[in-house]
Amino acid sequence: MRALVVALFACAAAAPVAAQQPVKLKFASFEPPQAPITGKVFTPWAQDVSKASNGALEIEMFPGGQLGRNPLQQLKLVEDGIADLTWTVPGYTPGRFDDVEVTELPFLVRSAREGSLALTRMHQKGQLAGFGELKLLLIGTVPANNIHSTFPIASVADLKGKRIRTGSAQLAKLVESLGAAPVQLGAPQVAESLSKGVIDGSLNEWNFVATFKLDQVASYHFALPMGTVAVMVPMLKSKYDALPPAAKAALDRYSGEALAVRFVEVVDGVNDATRDRVAKSAKNKVVVPDAAAEEQWRKATQALADNWRKARPRNDAVYTAFTQEVAAVRGGK
Repeated sequence: MRALVVALFACAAAAPVAAQQPVKLKFASFEPPQAPITGKVFTPWAQDVSKASNGALEIEMFPGGQLGRNPLQQLKLVEDGIADLTWTVPGYTPGRFDDVEVTELPFLVRSAREGSLALTRMHQKGQLAGFGELKLLLIGTVPANNIHSTFPIASVADLKGKRIRTGSAQLAKLVESLGAAPVQLGAPQVAESLSKGVIDGSLNEWNFVATFKLDQVASYHFALPMGTVAVMVPMLKSKYDALPPAAKAALDRYSGEALAVRFVEVVDGVNDATRDRVAKSAKNKVVVPDAAAEEQWRKATQALADNWRKARPRNDAVYTAFTQEVAAVRGGK
């Protein structure tokens, strides 16, 4: 009998260990699956991370608002455990990520590359507050906002009294500084609101125009770098810390600056291609102001930047660090 028990233990020890099931992470996106950012950046990224984990991790995409349609509530999906990762905008949570408001000041950023690499490097250096409970797989910006409207714009005076959609409190202040009335709406509502006359224009980059088809309802496009919008892909730090080492290694390899570079290559490319496509359309007019006209808009918004730098004790240091990082990116670093 004793010999039989020993033999059974020996067989059990020699038997192959059952393959461990991968940890599954749910990635929420309020965008449709074919949207440039969700379809061309995050979906292939999720596949690459899953493959690199050698079976330790599986990231499943839930685009089109499957886990929650409200763009303003995407971070809450992660905090409530409905999603593990999400594609969202820090500005949708006013008062929590105030440092990244610097990206929304006009004329600082002209491309997603400039804004994204600058923010990523600031985060790596511990220069951004408010993210302590989060593991940021991406922190960056979209390309610069332009004004897309149902009325022609030639000067600052043309905006007086117009209703312009913005995506954050700081961009609302920018619109107010130009004499217009800010209106905050979720991304999927913008095109319909333009078509029905609820708003007269919207402050967006061209990827947004492509995703939500704004060029079908807004015929005028004023191409000045009117601030940008910070974006992020967060997960709870506690969730990340609980992952097996192989899963962490795969996420680390493809996140941070690696994901930022991947992100900007797509969004800057789609941004420029969409602008060029719309400019060739017979029903749309894209206006690129000359240097003299741009200077007038700079003067009109200078007080906004000055006031932001003085609004909180840390703002001036954040402004200085951000503009230095943007200059370094422009310089090829």
